[in-house]
Amino acid sequence: MAYQQNPNPSPLLAWKNGHWLPLDQAGPSLADTGWVQGVTVVDVLRTVQGKPFLLDRHLDRFFRDCRSLAIETRWNRETMAEVVHQLLVKNKVGTNPHRAWFIILLATPGPLPHYASREPSGATQIVHGFPLPTARYSPWFSEGARLVASPVLASIPGPIDPRIKHRSRLHWWMAQQMASRENPGALPVLLTPNGEVTETALAHLAWVTQRSGRDLLIIPPEELVLDGISLNLALELAKKIGLPIERAPFGWKDLQGAKEAFITGSGFGLCGVSRVGQTSLPFPGPYTQQLQQAWSTFAGEPIDASFT
Repeated sequence: MAYQQNPNPSPLLAWKNGHWLPLDQAGPSLADTGWVQGVTVVDVLRTVQGKPFLLDRHLDRFFRDCRSLAIETRWNRETMAEVVHQLLVKNKVGTNPHRAWFIILLATPGPLPHYASREPSGATQIVHGFPLPTARYSPWFSEGARLVASPVLASIPGPIDPRIKHRSRLHWWMAQQMASRENPGALPVLLTPNGEVTETALAHLAWVTQRSGRDLLIIPPEELVLDGISLNLALELAKKIGLPIERAPFGWKDLQGAKEAFITGSGFGLCGVSRVGQTSLPFPGPYTQQLQQAWSTFAGEPIDASFT
């Protein structure tokens, strides 16, 4: 599907519960459970060549997470997929990589009945988008990502499964504010109370070590981090280039001793890490470069096309 290009659509249009509205009118109401109690499932993807990238995988996770949190969606997978495509058409998103978009899927249980809202009962579902914030990610391609250990602890397995993508970002907000004061531009990494590395607010972490004479890609255990769409793609590509993978706990000092490391996320794909705390790492590492090339081939567009 090809889309007409218009870099400044005005106003941006969003979809809410079956209706197309200006973006600034499409949010959940003050009576909505997503606002009052923070019960919101979210998924985020981007466009590549004007099309939603890995849409099926994002829809799989979105509806699985809704079921996990007992949010009974009113619009099904097929409807949401069509809405995503319509969003790009209505907002005239083009194929120019420098005009790429973020697409956001949201679902809440809907308005709370005791708030006496005039809104109909049932789940609130929203689809909206905006131009990809390329300036946010561009330095990672030219300079590498800089990581710092945050004193804010990770959300470890408990009442809320870390594998679910939801809108509660308070711990990440706190971590980023602390990091910004002391290390502007650095990504804070959250650790468990036992000192195990988990993830950042924007990306998953992976690093390469050598064991028994062979290189090995290490990532955190599945139960400690978000079930990442981009991470899973990176692991598929790692297998294709012959890089063995192990999911295992590791600490900050382990990460500082990496042969190389990279981060991966939906907004930017896959970027190398140049610094862990005060320790410099090879940037970009040879496996990072191989994986970026494999990612570019898979996507049909250079991985840095939107950022250079």
